[in-house]
This record gives sequence, structure tokens and C-alpha cells, in this order.
Amino acid sequence: MRAVSETGRLVEEIEAGTQIDRHIHPDERDFFRCCLGFVAEAPEREAAVELRWKGRSGWVNARAVLAHRPAGICLQLTRDPAELARRNEQELRLLIEGSEQGVIVRNNERVLYTNEAFARLMGFGSKAEMIAFFESEKRAGRNDRDNGPVHPDDRAVVLEHMRRRIAGEETVSHYEYRLRRHDGSYLWVEARAALATWRGEPASLSWVIDISHRKRMEEELIRSKEAAEIANRAKTEFLANMSHELRTPLNAIIGFAEVIKDELFGPIGTPKYASYARDIHASGRHLLDLINDILDLSKLEVGKLELREEDVVLARAIDECVGLMRARADQSGVGLMIDVSGNLAKLNCDERALKQVLLNFLSNAVKFTPAGGTVTVRVRRVADGVAVSVKDTGIGMSKADIEVALSPFGQVDSPVARQHKGTGLGLPISKQLIELHGGKLTVDSKPGRGTTMTATFPVSRIVSAAA
Repeated sequence: MRAVSETGRLVEEIEAGTQIDRHIHPDERDFFRCCLGFVAEAPEREAAVELRWKGRSGWVNARAVLAHRPAGICLQLTRDPAELARRNEQELRLLIEGSEQGVIVRNNERVLYTNEAFARLMGFGSKAEMIAFFESEKRAGRNDRDNGPVHPDDRAVVLEHMRRRIAGEETVSHYEYRLRRHDGSYLWVEARAALATWRGEPASLSWVIDISHRKRMEEELIRSKEAAEIANRAKTEFLANMSHELRTPLNAIIGFAEVIKDELFGPIGTPKYASYARDIHASGRHLLDLINDILDLSKLEVGKLELREEDVVLARAIDECVGLMRARADQSGVGLMIDVSGNLAKLNCDERALKQVLLNFLSNAVKFTPAGGTVTVRVRRVADGVAVSVKDTGIGMSKADIEVALSPFGQVDSPVARQHKGTGLGLPISKQLIELHGGKLTVDSKPGRGTTMTATFPVSRIVSAAA
């Protein structure tokens, strides 16, 4: 005869009525033998009997079924359901009580169960101490339907999630709320809850962990971010205000220096004075350019730079910008060329901003192109709009240099770059002005092979095309 365990696994081969006795409790052996004899008399017979079976872990309550099989009479054993339930309950209780996470079971009316970890979370020495405390609070009328520990601002959220779970509207809940500890302080907790059955009634089972440390870090991060934003706004406003304050006296200095250097009211007695006046005028112009760049950047950062849009003849704007750069290009021995497609007439944009972008592109191109090189302004219709590019045959830049050049106050470190003064704001300002028009700036450059700066304006900016 074969004896099979509750999992259906073969335990051992034993002969009927002999070795099997040692597995059956002495008080139940005679009855088992009677059942075995009854089944052995006819192939169609089966018998089921409750007995105590000695397994590897000791005596257990089991249900034995005796039945005929091709190989002989088979004994199949299953654990007694009640004992199995008790065992499962004991294992689950050990698991929950040993958990570091707080566990709480409750319904709409009251708390049904908590573990020791939840009591520690609440600042009590034990679960018994916590239960006694809240019972006294309830009797004194200081505990609102067992929601006293929940922060008043969070009670509605907690109760609504619990109601939805018990009503079957929400399978699993995941939310955060605040609990008042025994010492009166509040801590943030994260709850993961699900619907459970407690003694035949629906209830809410929640696993709770302390997230106060994470919340403090989040709050500190928010405060730091807000402080940084306030400081950045203050810096930007300060720069904008100072730029306005400095431009007024600078314009006066530049104006009077120009009068002196050009000898508008008669010749200067000593030529040295004329040289000084030219230096004052040049320095003043340079300083004014720097202040204008800072002012533009400040306005862009705080979103106060407004576009004055109009229909601009693109070819004419390019001619004017190239004309302004012609003298500097000739002085540097750099050729300037224009390549404008004939099928474009007008662009809806801020003309001052457009010229500022073009002049910045041209200034950089001429500045970093050696004598004998060329700078070409090109305009083409592309799939996503109009591309206005300035291509030079200068020293070029690496990918790392491009990132520096596009960052505010960033200046590429090279022998040629060190010869020219500036704020490093030209390209960042140009980039923001282009983006303010809904366009994009792209830079294509390689060391020793020149650079191409391209401002692409969207199709919506095209006013008309020539026939």
C-alpha cells in the first residue's frame, strides 16, 4: 500500500496492516484497521477517517482516504482544515508582529487591530500602552471616532480612501498623511492599504511606514529652490536697474568724448588730448555695449522683453547689417558676401531683434576669421521655415566650445578669443531672441574648418514670397 502526503508526494512504500501502524496514533489504530479491511473486500469501496498521523514534524491531525488504485490500496492524507487554518494564522501573526512596518486594520467605526511596530511608530512603548491611552482619550471625549491621531487636514482623505476600499470602489490605496504621536508631534507616513475580511466583516488593512525624513528633505529642497529663484530675480532686477542707471552718464561721456575727438568747436591745442579723447570714446562705447548686453539678458530672463513685430524686408535688413560690418571686415582683411534666395520677400518679426542677431553672427564671424578668409550671409527656404545663416572660414569650435559659447558669460578660451573683449552674452541673447520668435538657433562648427550660425524662423513668420 502507498501512503501519500497532503501535497500528493509519495512518502514511502509500506505493507497493509503492518508498518503503517507506527504512523497512526495508538488510540486510533484498531479503527483504522477496520476501515482498511472494509475497503480491501471490494474494489469499489472507499473510506475516509479522521486520525492523528505521525509525520516528520510530529503528530498532526489529518484526514485519511483509503481507495483502490491500479497499484493497490492507496492511502491519501490531507491536513485537518481547522488545524491548517490555525497554523496559517500563527505564521501570519508572527510575520505581522515581527514586521518593522506598522500594520493597522479598521473599519468605518473603529480600529480592529494594530501591531507592535505601529505602536512604536506612534511613540508608545507597546501596543497595550497605546490601546489604553486611546481608550482613555475616547472615554474623555477627546478622540473623534478613532481619527484623533490623524491630522485634521488629512482626515477627509484618509476616511474617503477607507470608505472607497470597504465599498469595493478602490482595490488598493496608496497615499500619504500625518499622524500625531504620543508626545504631540506629527509625523508623515506613507500608507498602502487594501480591502480585507476581519472576522467575517469587510475591513481596511493598511501597511504604514514613516516618511518624515523624506518629507523634510522635500520641504528643504522646495525652500532652497524658492530662495534660489528669489535671489535670481533680485539679481536680474538689480542688473536691469543698474544698467539703466549707468547708461545715462555713459551716453554723456561718449557724447562729449566724440565732440572733443572730432574737434567740433575748434582744434585741440595738444594732439595728445585728441588721442585721449579717442580712447575715452572707444572705452565708453565698449562699456555701453556690455551694459546693453546685460540689460537685454536681464529682460529676457524675467520675460519683460516684448517683441515689436512688423513685416520686415529680409534682404534689406541683411544689406544694412552687412554695411555696418563692412568697415571692420575690410580692416581685418575678411571678405563679406551675401547669398539671398530670390523667392523670399518679407518676414514678420521684431526688426531690432533680427538685426541684433545678424550683427552678433557677423561680428563673431569677422572676429574669428583670419585675414584672407570669407564670411557669407545666406537665406534659404527650408521645410520648417526660413533659415538665415552666417558662414565663416575661421578658426571654428569644438562641441565643448559650442556649449561654452551658448552659455551666459561663457567665453571660449583660445589665443584669438583672448585678443577680443566681451561679455560672452552675444550668442545666449541671440538664442533667446530667436526662440522668442518661435525659431531655433543651430551651430555647426569644427576646429580649423569654420563655423555656421543659423537662425531658423518658423513658417508662420513668412509674410509673402516673390513670384
